[in-house]
Amino acid sequence: MTKKIGEEPQRNNSMPDGNEADRPQARDARKPRGKVISWIVIAVAAAVLVFALVQIMGIKSEDWAGEKVYNNLKAAAEPAGEAVADPRDRKIDFDALKAINQDIIGWIYIPDTRIDYPVVIGTDNDYYISHNADQSENKAGAIFLDYQNAPDFSDQNTIIYGHRMNDGSMFAGLHDYEKEDFFRENDTVYLYLPDGAVNEYKVFSAYTTGAVDDTYTMGFASDEAYKKYLQEMQARSSFATDDTLSAQDKIITLSTCVRYQDDNRYVVQAVLQK
Repeated sequence: MTKKIGEEPQRNNSMPDGNEADRPQARDARKPRGKVISWIVIAVAAAVLVFALVQIMGIKSEDWAGEKVYNNLKAAAEPAGEAVADPRDRKIDFDALKAINQDIIGWIYIPDTRIDYPVVIGTDNDYYISHNADQSENKAGAIFLDYQNAPDFSDQNTIIYGHRMNDGSMFAGLHDYEKEDFFRENDTVYLYLPDGAVNEYKVFSAYTTGAVDDTYTMGFASDEAYKKYLQEMQARSSFATDDTLSAQDKIITLSTCVRYQDDNRYVVQAVLQK
């Protein structure tokens, strides 16, 4: 047969089309590639999981280390480990505590919370953010006085800081005062001092405020300015109180972080009882 120019050659119907012959091979070629991608995804997911587990274990390990430190400090402070019915009868061994860290200047206790810790003071407000009360490094930090305050708690307004830890330790218990029932029923804060004194404070205000705020004022120009400050702080409280405060009163301001609000703090203020 004479082949015409441009005419497609006749095909042998007994042979498959070239493209059809290639398709199974192309599909077979794609299968290994898909398996490789699947294994890569699995490997990445496994790596992420391992990393997350390592991070969680690291956090838990540090939490356990911090808890061990404070358990040891409590054992040193109260070697007999005997509970007393009245918190005012409690005795803290400050000689033993100061042998561990001279910066320990008190012990704070709030019933029905986990707040039961030594109080320290540093040369700045940074060190004890990341160091326990025995000076070991730990993200839980310590309960610490503002370094500008008098270490004997004699100022008009003594400011005490502590972290709000996710496990409920340190000053996380302050957030219990966001509930009115707790605010009404747990209004006493005990502060034990090295000279054997037990200061008893009555909570008169609890509220959220900015990290930089008038709340943290320590020096006042006059008695009148201080009295005005006290009235303003009392008015801020989420729950009203009828306490009558005067310029002769001394207060403590307990301050901790607010979850997911880096620029805010939760504050509980209490006045020293005569």
